[in-house]
Amino acid sequence: MKASDFAGTVTLFRLFLRRDRFLLPLWIFLPVILALITAATFTAMAGQGLERVLTEFDNDSLISALLGPVMSFDLSGAIVWRGVSQLALVLGIGSLLTVIRHTRTDEETGRSELIRAYVVGPYASLTAALMLTGMGNLAAGLLIALSIIALGGGAGGSFLFGATLSVMGCFFAGIGAFGVQLRENSGTARGIGITALGLGMGMAILNNFGGGATLLKWITPMAWQRLTQPFAANLSWSLLYCDAFAAVPILFAYVLSARRDLGAGVLSARSGPPEAAPRLSNPLALAWQLHKRSFIGWLAGTGLYIAVFAAISPGLSKTGGMSDWLSNLGGTSWSDAVGLGYVFISIAIYLISLFVAVYAMTAVLRLKKEENEGRAEMLVDKQVSRMGWMSSHLIAAAFCSAALLLAVGIAGGLIFGLAAGDLSDGFWPIFVMSVSKIPPVWILLGVTALLYGLWPRMTALGWVVWLSFAMVELAWEGRIIDWSLMRISPFSYVHYTIDVTNLPLLPLFLLLCLSALLTGIGLFGFRHRDVLTKA
Repeated sequence: MKASDFAGTVTLFRLFLRRDRFLLPLWIFLPVILALITAATFTAMAGQGLERVLTEFDNDSLISALLGPVMSFDLSGAIVWRGVSQLALVLGIGSLLTVIRHTRTDEETGRSELIRAYVVGPYASLTAALMLTGMGNLAAGLLIALSIIALGGGAGGSFLFGATLSVMGCFFAGIGAFGVQLRENSGTARGIGITALGLGMGMAILNNFGGGATLLKWITPMAWQRLTQPFAANLSWSLLYCDAFAAVPILFAYVLSARRDLGAGVLSARSGPPEAAPRLSNPLALAWQLHKRSFIGWLAGTGLYIAVFAAISPGLSKTGGMSDWLSNLGGTSWSDAVGLGYVFISIAIYLISLFVAVYAMTAVLRLKKEENEGRAEMLVDKQVSRMGWMSSHLIAAAFCSAALLLAVGIAGGLIFGLAAGDLSDGFWPIFVMSVSKIPPVWILLGVTALLYGLWPRMTALGWVVWLSFAMVELAWEGRIIDWSLMRISPFSYVHYTIDVTNLPLLPLFLLLCLSALLTGIGLFGFRHRDVLTKA
């Protein structure tokens, strides 16, 4: 590497900063808001004695399996224990998308080629994108640290926790930079990043299930707070290891970026046949061909997820009871009729349904990618109607997301029933529990379709809607809001606290109708708006 390889980095950094002047504050302040919501949750419990409440949580087999042992029995320790997964997830997603947008997406749209016409080094764009992402992670970590100090936390532990979160975010920025080098499209890079996030979350939960001190805490960023131990041992030297680990994908990204052409990937794309097969003679078959690879990856991931949790769940029923907070969540004795293992699998299926909704939204956004790259214009200019082209992708997204939940129900029910030694009683409740999540998932599919059909530049609002549902869930669990406000989320109608024999069928049917209405409006909007052309 020479100094000239980085020429123009500062100028590009200022350009990227200006382009992200609205998005960057969003993913910087969102983790701070989540940390404050977590703090408000435990502050509301302070009347019962916060240390006693945290001790009760620490002795709860289910909560301990999900979140691991508590390291510090005070408000600061509660924020670390309860909030680190959500904070790391937000910073990871923000870091991934920022790096990919300013590198691979710019190459796809031709911006990078225009920029390279000036005096710009080959590493300038990548370095500027990583600088911007690193600055965002540092700002978020600093604000979280200052927030905890304002709540009465120690300065040393607060800054150590903020620094740990910043390094977590920088690791996923490196994953995004690494994924960008492999293939020539941004969708693949996002897929690699989301896979890494999901794998990290899964390994963190497995580490928690093993008592929080397994080998996994060294290789998954979501468990690095177990290394640094803020507000407990305050092992600041562990940050050196975390920094070195986070630098590995960044170094690989720089090495690979020198071995590819602009707009290309290290792994060459396979050339297709000169003529399409007869089975691809209609829009629906073509849509399935485009969605198939992503669907298979998600199917493998969700299958592995539910297999692990279904196998673990029956054994939890032999480890003791659960805390009063969890058993009386929402003011109801929802867990009285079921065992601890059944509660665990119920929560696991509820969480995976939120991520299946992410799949459904990204599948719909395949429409936007096809339009941005000029393929939509080419198809609708032929004997393919606009409605036929868009509806084919929506049908593929709807059926694939439903198939994921069906697979979760079948695999989870079979494994849980076999592990519990009662297949007949173990299979059907879990299968129904999983299938019942289809209507709320399709609501988010409909929201994304509506935004794409009417305002394609505003499709990012769909992620705001998804995130708002997740935040409503957190606020309700913390008893900050009551159940009437929780009903804003379509997932509340299939909540894990509702027994599968008492599912509200009419609201679920209305959710299906609403998703169809939203999708229909999106189709109508696409029919009457201009299609993006690629000159």
